[in-house]
Amino acid sequence: MHDARRAGAFFSGLFLYCAAIGCASVLADIHLPRAIAARFGGRDSLSVVGFEALCLALLVFLGSLPWAYLSVKPARKSRRTSTPWFLSGIGLGWLGGLLYGTFYFALNPRSFESMSRLLLASDAPPLWGLLNVVAVICAAVLADKLAKRFNPKAQHSAGPASTLQPPLRTTTSHA
Repeated sequence: MHDARRAGAFFSGLFLYCAAIGCASVLADIHLPRAIAARFGGRDSLSVVGFEALCLALLVFLGSLPWAYLSVKPARKSRRTSTPWFLSGIGLGWLGGLLYGTFYFALNPRSFESMSRLLLASDAPPLWGLLNVVAVICAAVLADKLAKRFNPKAQHSAGPASTLQPPLRTTTSHA
């Protein structure tokens, strides 16, 4: 059962990353209106691309947090979360997306892309939105913290460290 939880957490992390990046690339087609973007330097300016990337990263974070919490929370009889396996799945998804994005960008180069757009935009290879990657990882880490905090097994048990200590003995001096 323990190995099944690990494998489930690994594939859940992989699917979470793929789903988050896929949703972010679909939502990346929604831009600020041209009049507002023109006031802040145009569509490819750092402020407009950064604002759009922050909004998408916030949506990715809010969507990833419940999924990550349900994936890493410990079983009823356990205190250990499956966060390392979950993060390994996210890492494999990131690596696969990076490799795909590298080959995609090499075969279809866009010379008009600015550096800020290449780093932050969710529809631009090879990174597919760097803030989205950070949002998924932050959601997994926060879900781990929440799972450890709200685990009743971990709160009520003293743990192995307290059972190894001998009881305190009081000495009385006889005078």
